[in-house]
Amino acid sequence: MCLFRTAYSLRYAKYYTMRFFEFKIVESQGGLIRRGQEVEQGKTVTFAKGDLSLNLTGTVVIPSDAPGFETLQDLEQGLKDALAANGNPTTLYFSKLMPKSRAALITMFSDANGKAYCFVKFANAKKPGAFPIVWTNSEFTSETGFVQADNKIAERAQFNLKPNALFETDVYLDAANLPALMTQRADLPQGVPEQISQLLTNVAQGSNQPVPGAEKYMSTYEIDLGESAAPIALVTGNFVGGSYKEAEDALLAPLGLTWQSVQNVLFPGAGSNLLYDSYLQLNKNTTLKVSSKDKKGGAAAAVTGLMKEIEQNPDRFREITESKSYQEILQVVKTIADNSAVNGPLMLAEQFGMITAEENQAIRDHWGKGEKTDNAGWTQSPGIAAAFKRKGAKLEDPAYDIGFHALAGIAELVADRLNQFKNIDQFFKAVLERSTMIQVKAKMQKSGNGAFYSNFTVIYPPVFSGGIKVVAGNNYMASRRPIGKISFKIG
Repeated sequence: MCLFRTAYSLRYAKYYTMRFFEFKIVESQGGLIRRGQEVEQGKTVTFAKGDLSLNLTGTVVIPSDAPGFETLQDLEQGLKDALAANGNPTTLYFSKLMPKSRAALITMFSDANGKAYCFVKFANAKKPGAFPIVWTNSEFTSETGFVQADNKIAERAQFNLKPNALFETDVYLDAANLPALMTQRADLPQGVPEQISQLLTNVAQGSNQPVPGAEKYMSTYEIDLGESAAPIALVTGNFVGGSYKEAEDALLAPLGLTWQSVQNVLFPGAGSNLLYDSYLQLNKNTTLKVSSKDKKGGAAAAVTGLMKEIEQNPDRFREITESKSYQEILQVVKTIADNSAVNGPLMLAEQFGMITAEENQAIRDHWGKGEKTDNAGWTQSPGIAAAFKRKGAKLEDPAYDIGFHALAGIAELVADRLNQFKNIDQFFKAVLERSTMIQVKAKMQKSGNGAFYSNFTVIYPPVFSGGIKVVAGNNYMASRRPIGKISFKIG
């Protein structure tokens, strides 16, 4: 077992003192195996570390015909055989070998000159389904230092610079002192922790000195880190514009406050798709909700935050909750908020008469089972057939799941029905307008070999240009489990 002892000792020496963090991220579904499937479909997937860029060429899971090998010795031999069969590539990384390890994922790469490399992750056993050993991009980056290049969505997912990954959540923090309160992140690529700390420090100090290297990740910093930078800008007054003074006059002055007298900020721990990104404490009973967006505007928001706002402030929303025009909408939104991403759409689809109880059960029976085709005829019933017609899919995708596909189509049909409700747009606007909230759009500017935050535009009252629409496609797909519930898109 010399090979394993060497790999283990190298990793132990390198990572013994490091702290790692696990994050639930959209991009991680399937991880490196999923990236390998994308390569099979003709996509170029590149990971880089320093000056070394490697293109993913494929993935191999061993053993191929069983959940795992019988012994560690069998695993060692199986790994040697698999590497030999793939030309004995240079192995850049082995994960930690555990006494119960019986399976492995080998990721194959090549450089610009065609030289082959690989990285190996050990596991106790293969799991059923399309992704028997999951090695997420985030885990791969933290363990190997290689970051997926030329893919901003993947970069954002791997870095995970949302406030709930940088700061203690659901507690009030000193907004002006946030740079000093930031969690130490050993999982980020070299130089990135220093960049994000300096970017936030510059906002707190009112400095527009470009942060070297920050231009490379400017999109990620603007969108995700901007959610942490916005409260700093608001309480310090640095780099703010737009309706900053108007919001102060309308929301703070009646309470005897100014922006500079506001001190505490809270970041919600739930993170993804919440309506608000941070809460500024105005007094013991009042908070100002901040919706922080990049300069292009907002993504879809979950209806869960909307219902929470209504339930926690019944007096403020009484006109809405008691209006006959909104009763059906309220019940539907509550059903989405109170149920899982699977149960909610299926319950509503049956309630709307889109599917029968039998079709509801059929989708549940076949959902997430890895089935590629319908061998029992369950997809031929009218309701399920309509779901397939509504939502297209790449049937040749290795991650395709016919049950995922059916659910995604149902979610789309439910969203369509909601958008047909006469007062749906007015309902969302009425709720949001009664919320004590502002919108903030962060903007960064490139300068030489660096970048800095140049402006935080405050929007008050909130602007919802283009209306509000219920959406499902951002969270429901035919190749993965839903990553969120039916949501709504502002503007």
